[in-house]
Amino acid sequence: RRIRGHFGAPRASMAMFPLETTALQESRQALQNKVDHMAFLGLHVFDPAWNEEGFQMKDGDVVRAKTARSTTFKECTLTIYGTDEKMSFPVQTCTTVADVKTMLASQAMVDSSVLTFVVKQGCFWAIQKDEAQVGRHIVVKGIKSFEPERHKYPHPTGIIGAGYNGIKHALYWLAHGDTNFVMFDRYDRVGGHAWLKQANKTSKLQTEFAAFHVWFGCEWGEGNEKLSFPTEWSTWPRKKEIIEHFQHAAERYGLLPYISFNCNVTHIDTEGQHRDPLELDRSWFLTVRSTIPKKEETRHVQVSNIYHFPGAYFNARIINYPGEEDFGGQIGYGMSDDIPFDYLEGSRTAILGNGAYAVENIRTCCEYGVEKVYLITRRKNLALPRLCCWFCHQALVPTPASMLLRIMEPMYKMSGFGDIWQFHSVYGTRESRLVQIKSNSRFGIGDVTFLACATGRCEYRVTTLKRISPNTLHLESGEKLENMHNLIKALGLIADWEADKLHKIKELVGAWPNGDHRRMIFCDPLGMNASNFTTHSTGGGSYASSVSWKYFLDYPPEIARVHAAGVVDVLPRNKPDLDRDQPAHQFDSKYMMLVGFTVDSMVPRMGMKMMGLDDYMYKVFWAVNPLEKYYQECVDSWNQYQEDWKKQGYEHEYVPYPYSKDDVQAWFKEFEDNVGPLTIEAKPTWRPKDELAQGSVAVKEVQYDRGGHKSWWQERGVVSVAA
Repeated sequence: RRIRGHFGAPRASMAMFPLETTALQESRQALQNKVDHMAFLGLHVFDPAWNEEGFQMKDGDVVRAKTARSTTFKECTLTIYGTDEKMSFPVQTCTTVADVKTMLASQAMVDSSVLTFVVKQGCFWAIQKDEAQVGRHIVVKGIKSFEPERHKYPHPTGIIGAGYNGIKHALYWLAHGDTNFVMFDRYDRVGGHAWLKQANKTSKLQTEFAAFHVWFGCEWGEGNEKLSFPTEWSTWPRKKEIIEHFQHAAERYGLLPYISFNCNVTHIDTEGQHRDPLELDRSWFLTVRSTIPKKEETRHVQVSNIYHFPGAYFNARIINYPGEEDFGGQIGYGMSDDIPFDYLEGSRTAILGNGAYAVENIRTCCEYGVEKVYLITRRKNLALPRLCCWFCHQALVPTPASMLLRIMEPMYKMSGFGDIWQFHSVYGTRESRLVQIKSNSRFGIGDVTFLACATGRCEYRVTTLKRISPNTLHLESGEKLENMHNLIKALGLIADWEADKLHKIKELVGAWPNGDHRRMIFCDPLGMNASNFTTHSTGGGSYASSVSWKYFLDYPPEIARVHAAGVVDVLPRNKPDLDRDQPAHQFDSKYMMLVGFTVDSMVPRMGMKMMGLDDYMYKVFWAVNPLEKYYQECVDSWNQYQEDWKKQGYEHEYVPYPYSKDDVQAWFKEFEDNVGPLTIEAKPTWRPKDELAQGSVAVKEVQYDRGGHKSWWQERGVVSVAA
């Protein structure tokens, strides 16, 4: 999901004017932008056509029943009294003081009655009445800032977990000058369970670091002196460098003093018997115990809010197969360094599973010199080439699944990976404009899997393991894989049931345990379910969560409004599923999208805080991974693997990289013609190619009535009500 950095909604109608110029089109677009800007702020736009409705017949003559309103636009600038804080936006001449006061009161979260508008008239200052047309330059009295005042809680917010998401949220707090929090982590350093414990020593980031780094977000753009674009880090760093980057971020922002390491939160007690989720004086006592052996230390910490990040990948899914004890080879799990590294060279090895860890283990096996690796999977999942991943990440608007699959095709055809349109997760055909990708697993990202398949070093078996005998794997398909030396299980991971128990979760309402917005629990959503792709990394989604979570804590009136509107009643809910071994706090990507759409539609001001995220991601990618540099890294890595494999004694014909820079330029052309602009500068004037066909200019009619604005003016007696 991506937050747009502009105002407005799709236009409802379009007329073709073959002789009209581009200048006229741009003029109308500029007018539409002003209309959209007003509507977005909550101001009520007056359509010039409504003036015509102010005429009626009287004694055979046409007379005006209502006073005509001037609909020309001007810029209104508000200045907070006694400060330099200003706010500028478009208004119409007919826009009233009362309308602007209501908008400003909503933004500042105060009652409009406390606001006074003062305007200079000649040598004097005058107070503007509510029914007056708002002036161009207004001094505002009654508030100290356009930003609403953040609520101050009596106790700190408790953040459980100092992994990726815990650090991310804490950095966001510090970036906004809020230090009223404490953190707890069971380990002796930052990094979290996923990277400190579950990751192998050979683990590498599959997506680009630019989309993953823990300080990903608008606050850490070019002007931030503490943390900015990560130009000094590897494109696909290994485990050691990932952990170093967590430490670097924590040190740069002075985060470490807020973290209690080597401790575990074992119990949460509610102070008093508060049951109303909107009560602001609620608090909790956290029971915190030391994780250091033989050090029995317990303390209680009172907190006003709770963030909890238990991680989605906590324990390996354990499945035992008949005959394992007779195998005679090595059996291990594909994470936590349980891979039989010392036995891989020259071996025949099988991997069970097809998630991201399984794909990573193909690379590990090849790096450690296996002779042959088989991946055994019930259903073959899509894998994503690096260059295609990069293309999605650098784009200003989401890449349609149909286009993404088409640009993946050359890699699939070259490696014999299969017909991409026949994969179980693809819903649509090559000719379809709308294609959806639905899978319980995310893309395994990387080029090595394809190269290993192209050279015959890796083969897929779409079936399941039935039983094991000495050095032999018996598959449900009837095939026997003989002379096998190693079996690596990568059958997925399950979340931590202790997190559900800690919060006594009966059901998750949105991201809130039992519907309590002051306790938030989050782990990365599972799988994918989308027809457009913005990112294949956690950076953007985690940033959005850090913004929305803090917003609701800072501004309790907003969550009260969400409750009053009944939004909480329609939020998706997730209950623990014992049959699937899935705690309530573990949900999939579709669930997360529904939560986002439901809440965001009711809280537009929260969305405003994420404006510019598209532009930020574009800038960070072209600063860190420009095409020339990134493309060469992909080609060099591809060739280096082939050189390394020859040194291992694995002989094969050279396999050329299946993409050229001309291919990428063709992707850009298709994207610009049909999807969206290629640069930030082109955003205001971009239009699809089919609208520019045959030399015609498609000029959109300006749409004024933005969902009930006419009725608003009618209620005030300005527009006639039809009989």
